[in-house]
Amino acid sequence: MRFLTTLLFLLSFSSVASANCAGPNVYPTLPESERQALEAKAAAVPFSEGLLWRAEKDGVVSHLIGTFHVHLPEHATMVARLEELTPQPEKVFLELTDEDQLGFQRHLTQNPDSYLIQSGPSLIDRLGPDLWGRVAVQLQERGMPPFLAARYQPWFLGMTLMLPPCAFDVVKSGKKGLDQQIAAMAQTKNLPAASLDSIDGLLAMLASDPIEEQMEDLRWSLSLNTDLAAPDLIGSVISMYLDETIQLIWEFNTAETYKNAGEDEDKARLATLLKQAEDDLIIARNTAWAEVLTKELARTPSLVAVGAMHLPGDQGVLNLLQNAGFTLTRLPLEAPRNN
Repeated sequence: MRFLTTLLFLLSFSSVASANCAGPNVYPTLPESERQALEAKAAAVPFSEGLLWRAEKDGVVSHLIGTFHVHLPEHATMVARLEELTPQPEKVFLELTDEDQLGFQRHLTQNPDSYLIQSGPSLIDRLGPDLWGRVAVQLQERGMPPFLAARYQPWFLGMTLMLPPCAFDVVKSGKKGLDQQIAAMAQTKNLPAASLDSIDGLLAMLASDPIEEQMEDLRWSLSLNTDLAAPDLIGSVISMYLDETIQLIWEFNTAETYKNAGEDEDKARLATLLKQAEDDLIIARNTAWAEVLTKELARTPSLVAVGAMHLPGDQGVLNLLQNAGFTLTRLPLEAPRNN
């Protein structure tokens, strides 16, 4: 579904794939009253805006930056800004280091039962010609032969479809998202890097539901056909990210998704699934990360780079750190000029 495609993947999930993705910003075309309502809702959330933050406790200063996992030209300026921070970090925290991302891929390769349907009907038979046809179209848009995905478990198919088609077009270009650029910077500076996520934790979160439950959710989401009805929101997401209006991304994407959900029953189910996604993919991870970061940042100047959607909110990383006694200060993405 487009909500998960443009939001939870790009702003919450790391990926080894990256690309230049662009599109029109449709947000300004909304009625003014609708925009005002969304902006007021976003403003009520703690730390609703801002990408770069200074966190200090007991004289130890660290920094946090909200990342976008797909390559943007503006990332070069952001990395240059990070290289000028004072004090410079002695350690870097990422959602997954490059080494652990490769480890995750190796684990899947060595344990095919964790992501493939090893026995019984394939997705082609389980979904039927109409719903599989919709999947096939989305796979073809990404340059992937549909038969290759016929044995994917629904969670893994979802991960595949979350990656925008534009990323598949240039996946071999070598361009990196902000996380990977920060990882490369850490390597150049010989800084130790640590993962906030774990392979076991990610698999438990992504692949723990029984196949039939996954299939039921997949059939329902495909039956909504929201991807065909909804406008392409990636340009809006990018514009809001660069404007640092992070919580507005959530509010806008949620509102647009509901517009295309159809019947009240579908909207109620959508609300349940979105809340589950928020709880599992964002809040639960924030809580686990904060347990690590509150200890580490109190003793070691560090740089924390996580998907931007993890920053705002009552259960966002920034608010959790503030509740743990850290002083949070928003910093400009451009370094102040000396007069």
